[in-house]
Amino acid sequence: MKLEIKFWAALAVLFAVPAAACITWSPIRFGTLFLGGLAIGCACEAFFVARIGEAAIYRQVAMLGRVLFGLFLLSFFAIQCLILAGEHTDRAIYEADYVLILGAHIYRDRPSAALQTRLDAGAALLEKNTKAKLVLCGGQGENEIMPEAHMMRDYLLTKGIAAERLLIEDTSTNTIENIINAKEKFHLEGQKTAVISNEFHLARARRLMVQAGLDACAMPAPTPYRSLKAVCHLREYCSTLGLIFTGRYF
Repeated sequence: MKLEIKFWAALAVLFAVPAAACITWSPIRFGTLFLGGLAIGCACEAFFVARIGEAAIYRQVAMLGRVLFGLFLLSFFAIQCLILAGEHTDRAIYEADYVLILGAHIYRDRPSAALQTRLDAGAALLEKNTKAKLVLCGGQGENEIMPEAHMMRDYLLTKGIAAERLLIEDTSTNTIENIINAKEKFHLEGQKTAVISNEFHLARARRLMVQAGLDACAMPAPTPYRSLKAVCHLREYCSTLGLIFTGRYF
C-alpha cells in the first residue's frame, strides 16, 4: 500500500514539474493545464489510496482513478500513433492545383515560429509545383492585430512569392473553418487540393480535408523547439479526442 501511495505521489511530482515550467513561455502554457490536471489527478489518487482502509467509498474512488488513468494512457498512446502516422509528405502534393496553409498564431510584427515553418514549406513547394496556388487560411484571433492570412501573405511576398499565387481566406477561427471556408470561397471541390501544416497537425487536417470532400494529400512543416512540439502533441491529443467523441474523425 505504501509503495502504491509513493507511486502516485511520484507521478504527481513528475507531471507537476513540467507543468510549472510551461508557465514561463506563452506558446506552451497549454502544457500547464494538461500536465497540471494530470498532477492533480495523481495527487488525489495518492490521497484516496492512503485512505482505502477507512471507508468503502475511498476504495471505490481509488479504483475509479486507476481505471480512468489506464484509459487515458491507452487513448493517449493510440492517438499519438495516429498523429505520427500522418507525418509524411504525399507525392501528389507536387501535382496539386491549390494548397491550403492552415493558420496559426501571429505576433504584432511577424508570424509565430510554427507558422513561419508552414509558410516556408509552402514557398519551397511553389518552386517545384509551378502551377499551384497557396490558399492562406486564418482569421483574426484574440490579441492579434490582423487576420492571420494577411500576415501570412505579407510574409510570403517578402520571400518573393508572386501575389497572384496567394489566395486569402481570412474569416476562419479554427482548423475546421480553415478548410470549409477555403473550399466554399474558392470552389475547391473537384480540384486537386493539398494541405500544409506542422507535422503534429497533419493527421487531423487530413481527416478534415476528406470530410470536406477535398483531396487530402499533405506536406508536414517542422515544428520549432522541442518544448513547443511536445506541448502541441498534448493539445493535438485533446483536439483529436474531441473529434472522435463527436463522431467527426472516422
